[in-house]
Amino acid sequence: MTEAYSLQDYCSDLRSIAAETSDEDEILRRVGPLAQRFVADRSWLEPKHYETDAEQGFGVHLLHEEPDHSLAVLVLSWLPGRGTPPHDHGTWAVVAGVEGAERNVRYNRIDDGSRADYAELEIKHEFNAHEGELVCMKTGGIHQVTNETDAITLSVHTYGKHVNHTNRSQFDLETNQRKSFIVRVE
Repeated sequence: MTEAYSLQDYCSDLRSIAAETSDEDEILRRVGPLAQRFVADRSWLEPKHYETDAEQGFGVHLLHEEPDHSLAVLVLSWLPGRGTPPHDHGTWAVVAGVEGAERNVRYNRIDDGSRADYAELEIKHEFNAHEGELVCMKTGGIHQVTNETDAITLSVHTYGKHVNHTNRSQFDLETNQRKSFIVRVE
């Protein structure tokens, strides 16, 4: 049996890592196993974390955020058949699956970035992230998430900064339009 690993423990470890390094490769390498340990504990999980926003397609539940909006930990609850458009986070991200499988599509940006509200993307990699598995992304990484199951899925998202306080973007694959991406948080 593993020792309990609470939200308080996780956040304390996140603060230590952030104080010790700003290298994103190092952060992702160190935060990933801690995120897996945190989601395995499940003592933090409450019925409200399954609540979703039908208009948005998913619910966003804040577990922790530093006063300067750094080191945000959120639970996302994904409606069946719903998800996000392709998007970035404006910061590093570590996502750990809690329940169910979520389809992830990673993208490469193939234009030169010279047009402010324009981006051309191509698929880089597709995979399903299951319970306990990680999706780690450095700043600038672009992905899309879809719940292709017939039940609500859950994942814990840890960010270097709360995504509503970064220059986060969503992308339209048909029009190549890039625009701001803000989510409703409960």
